[in-house]
Amino acid sequence: SSNALVIYARDGSGSMDAQKCEIVSDMAWWIDVWIRRFYTRVERLHVWHDTAAMEVDEEKFYKYRFGGGTTCSSALKFITKQFENRFPPNKWNIYVFYFSDGENWGEDNAVFINTLKEEFPGHVVNLTGITQILAYNYDGSLKHIVDQAVKDGTLDKNLVKTCSIGSEASPTPGTWSSPSLTEEQRNEQILKAIKHLLGSGKTVASKEDSE
Repeated sequence: SSNALVIYARDGSGSMDAQKCEIVSDMAWWIDVWIRRFYTRVERLHVWHDTAAMEVDEEKFYKYRFGGGTTCSSALKFITKQFENRFPPNKWNIYVFYFSDGENWGEDNAVFINTLKEEFPGHVVNLTGITQILAYNYDGSLKHIVDQAVKDGTLDKNLVKTCSIGSEASPTPGTWSSPSLTEEQRNEQILKAIKHLLGSGKTVASKEDSE
């Protein structure tokens, strides 16, 4: 009950530019601060992916860029392998935080949802939080697909939470300019997103609390 594993996973495709990665860095820092309040021992695991996932150190997680494709489910599948021997769920309170700008290979969306449902149930993880950062468009994005799965009951709303940094409003047709935020907007939205994922004024639940 005193051990927590915080897994940070992110999309490493070329569209995840410096601004988006800085938002990931700030969110991860504050999430760490929050979770450390409730656990004696906190371990971190950083997972980076394009079409395949791999474990990286903290510096590479935030700074590495690559212009390849995107297969978001590769991160989830890599994480599940860590549960087999390295981080058995019965010994850890596990929190997974995934960051992306929402652009995924279309056929992988169903795989992503199915992997969340089958491999990340409540007896395995405490929470999977998905943050979509400065998406070009909400419709058809990864967050849109996950939100639909939560709404129709495919995914448990208490186990899977999503949030956005940037507007979810559809852009003007034909425009593909990168969304932007003022520093004030950015900081306000980061705080709001973290409160939504972890709760405001509430303790972080352990698996024992939920049983």
